[in-house]
Amino acid sequence: MKDYCNTDILANYFRGPEAVGGKIYFDETGMTFKSHKLNIQRGETRIEYRDICKVGKRNTLGLVPNGIYVFTRDGFEHKFVIYSRKAVLEYLQSKIAG
Repeated sequence: MKDYCNTDILANYFRGPEAVGGKIYFDETGMTFKSHKLNIQRGETRIEYRDICKVGKRNTLGLVPNGIYVFTRDGFEHKFVIYSRKAVLEYLQSKIAG
């Protein structure tokens, strides 16, 4: 399994209908999405691993198999488009499993 701790990956994060471009930064306790400055919707979204209850695959627009979802304990579904989906999901599952 690849260790993503203290690394970042390119990603899109869905905020409503907009797929906001940026990066996901992984650290010891969670992940932070940081948008590129050229997006209409900008900013950061922080997700602590302890708050994640479920992760899985999703297809972008029902067609492209490169998306993931991250459900948090507050019932919110975070939707991302990434590369290396399988490796990222394995990493996240290891973090939420304990």
